[in-house]
Amino acid sequence: MTTATQDNHSAVPVDTKGPYIQRLFSTIASRYDVFNRLVTFGMDVGWRDQAMALGDVQPGHAVLDVCAGTGDLAFLAAKTVTQSGTVISMDFNAEMLQNGQRRPIAQKLPVSWLQADAMQIPFPAASFDRVTIGFSTRNLVDLNQGLSEMVRVLKPGGRLIILETGRPSNPIVRLGYFMFLFTVAPVIGFLLTGKTWPFTYLARSVKVFITPSQMCERLDKLNVESKYVALSGGLASLFIASKDSQS
Repeated sequence: MTTATQDNHSAVPVDTKGPYIQRLFSTIASRYDVFNRLVTFGMDVGWRDQAMALGDVQPGHAVLDVCAGTGDLAFLAAKTVTQSGTVISMDFNAEMLQNGQRRPIAQKLPVSWLQADAMQIPFPAASFDRVTIGFSTRNLVDLNQGLSEMVRVLKPGGRLIILETGRPSNPIVRLGYFMFLFTVAPVIGFLLTGKTWPFTYLARSVKVFITPSQMCERLDKLNVESKYVALSGGLASLFIASKDSQS
């Protein structure tokens, strides 16, 4: 249902979503990485590798990781672009960024850290060869504005790489997937943090989020050529949006 305070892909009212997401990730920041590994049975690591490969991140590229959290995608990008490239890890939650900077790998790779909002990316147009975002488009307060901002800062010929939770096409698999998210995942979250509400939100946000075809439709309206790849039978979704080289 769409109202003045609720959009069609949000698990919480839009007018309170920003502060809500801030509080959520401040609450679980220190255990977020462990939670991800456990609930995906470690498959999220491979999904990120596939995103980097299919997104064709290359040495020398300038990469912006939006809603970077603790830096998983940013670290992978930094390994690929090498010293000749640049990687900026951007998130609006200070606790997530701080936890990322404290990770041992952060001392070995040239990643810059920036606290900023995806609704207003603080860089000029055509600044980056690749823009990445992992498991966070459903957390954006305004999805269309966030996508538009990410496309804006892409160089002509650049690519937006979106890795997101999936929607399995098989109805039986999809049912089991949602049952797991609403039952087992909150229990794992509670054991890690002593709280269930952040993980109940995460489950709701997956269920009500737009379909892969709807995501491609939104991307195509931004004058990029989008491609959807179902990972692990649709448990995760990968979108590659290529900006025209003449844009």
